[in-house]
Amino acid sequence: MREMEKAYEPHKYEHDIYQKWEESSAFKPTDDPNKEPFTILMPPPNANADLHIGHTLSTALQDLMTRYARMQGKAALFLPGADHAGFETQVMFERHLEKEGKSRFDYSREELYQQIWDFVQSNKGRMEDQQRRIGASVDWSRNTFTLDPHVVRTAHETFKKLWEDDLVYRGKRIVNYCTFHGTAFSDLEVEYKEVQGHLWHMRYPIEDTGDHIVIATTRPETMLGDTAVAVHPNDERYTRFIGKLVSLPIAGRSIPIVADEGVNPEFGTGAVKVTPAHDPLDFEISERHNLPQIEVINKQGKMSDSTPENYRGMDFKDARKKVLDELEQGGFLVRTEDYTHSAGHFCKC
Repeated sequence: MREMEKAYEPHKYEHDIYQKWEESSAFKPTDDPNKEPFTILMPPPNANADLHIGHTLSTALQDLMTRYARMQGKAALFLPGADHAGFETQVMFERHLEKEGKSRFDYSREELYQQIWDFVQSNKGRMEDQQRRIGASVDWSRNTFTLDPHVVRTAHETFKKLWEDDLVYRGKRIVNYCTFHGTAFSDLEVEYKEVQGHLWHMRYPIEDTGDHIVIATTRPETMLGDTAVAVHPNDERYTRFIGKLVSLPIAGRSIPIVADEGVNPEFGTGAVKVTPAHDPLDFEISERHNLPQIEVINKQGKMSDSTPENYRGMDFKDARKKVLDELEQGGFLVRTEDYTHSAGHFCKC
């Protein structure tokens, strides 16, 4: 007579049991028109790491509902899958490279793609084994990966139809952009942190009047891309200036003073520099007033070819110092004050 183990040891039994379930197609719904269908699509885990406790919880709950429906006689399908996760996976892989003292810049585009592909396939197989160990009653014959050819084809066909139906269009917009990873990212990936900075007050001369208007900014280097100064239409301090031109220091361009209700008269001096290519509100103002949109910081975080020649290629932080020096030498820098503000950071780096 064999003595029962004091503790249940799942690894001794559950692999063989699950294998028998899978070989017998126990979780494959029968194609019976008389049976009511019941389907749960597994939210595909990112194929860039092991499953975590959250996956275990959601899989258990979804599996419970699927098994209950199956016991009720329904054609129950729990559809498995994995998500390539795109940029999320690239970040995870780059952390892997960092441990080896390497970076993505050590490889060509094709080499990097292949290495990330292999990384995903390795994780994908491990994740599928972990789902089996959880006991998920999924139909593995329908296992779907978000880069499977039929999925990619469907995505392309969908966007093609949207384009042909005039439901999508290409246009310029302000986006979050990471100069290190070289990618745009969503608002959900922005972390706002309180940072100690400065608020610089700068004098812009108003042409043909001998007068000036003072604006305040936390990013003086972007003034090279200013295309207007905006004030609130009800701000009595500036109503006499609306429609006039100011001479933009350093850049040597004339830009208009416009009235826009998007301006907060309580911030700074109540007059704001409008740099459409580098601020969401400024972009909206430029759309309303048909202003040019000059990009002065490029995707590498360097000053672009749209800036004066002696700024081109400079890191934006160095350009900030140079702008402030030139403003001070020209008598355009009024004052500098300490300023704590909320600044967006990319949550990945």
